[in-house]
Amino acid sequence: MVKLKCLFIGKEEKSLQTLFDYAATLSSLTVIGKPVNTKKEAQYFLQEFTPDIIFCDATAVSTDIEKFLAQKDVKALIVLLSAEGEITNTELPYNVFSFMPKPVSLDMLLQLVSRINNYLRVETKKHSAAQNDFVFIKSAYKFYKIQFNEILFCEGMKDYTQVHIINREKPIITLQNLKTFVSKLPSDQFIRVHRSFVVSINNIDMVSKNEITIGKKDLPIGESYRDQLFTIIQQSS
Repeated sequence: MVKLKCLFIGKEEKSLQTLFDYAATLSSLTVIGKPVNTKKEAQYFLQEFTPDIIFCDATAVSTDIEKFLAQKDVKALIVLLSAEGEITNTELPYNVFSFMPKPVSLDMLLQLVSRINNYLRVETKKHSAAQNDFVFIKSAYKFYKIQFNEILFCEGMKDYTQVHIINREKPIITLQNLKTFVSKLPSDQFIRVHRSFVVSINNIDMVSKNEITIGKKDLPIGESYRDQLFTIIQQSS
């Protein structure tokens, strides 16, 4: 089972730290960094790690945070932590998956994670049923139809992405950043292993402590992405 990555947003240190500590003990969750309390910090973690769950304390909800969470590229399930009287407007401008009352408990978190896993299982089945096995890549005014199993790895180059393809000497270059392009690929077939690299799991030839070999290429493994990669390796060993 792939761990769900979770991010914590809020200023109320006691309740967030308690939940943070509970989450760190669960094998089904990966905690991303320490709790953050500004839009800038949250944006950084969103871009770098693409969390599956965002736990947001009601006391941190401001216009900036609300607008941030309402963005289309925020795909995470949002869990709002609130004590009685902290929320007066239930028509929040972003989609809250669940509310969690404060003070939190480990049992409440376990029940929530179970609900989230069930929800994601259903959504994954829906997505898989409707999903193609190819993607069109726009490059230099042309659209290349590429099968997912032909993609070796994707390399982010700031504002564009190089897509390395089986039996193609040169990569296809698309004017999309890495995060935008990879969002079109099936998450069960591709994994981010470095801030600049996303690889095809099926096309990995060898993995060492710090590198992945795909064909003739050796790619670095970023420290922040190591746990998720080796969890997948252990599940297939």
